[in-house]
Amino acid sequence: MIEVIGGGLVLIGIAYAENKGWVDKESVSFVLNVGMQAGVCASMFYFLHKLSVLFL
Repeated sequence: MIEVIGGGLVLIGIAYAENKGWVDKESVSFVLNVGMQAGVCASMFYFLHKLSVLFL
């Protein structure tokens, strides 16, 4: 629950900073892409860990 709220606050903060002109669109796109890839990888590793615990 805390991770979801924290992630939402980060995304809102990035959108706010982009609208204010504090950061450019390319850096926001880079941060979002890296964040999504890291989230997908972490979820995959967690899923594989749970499968290994279940079957081994």
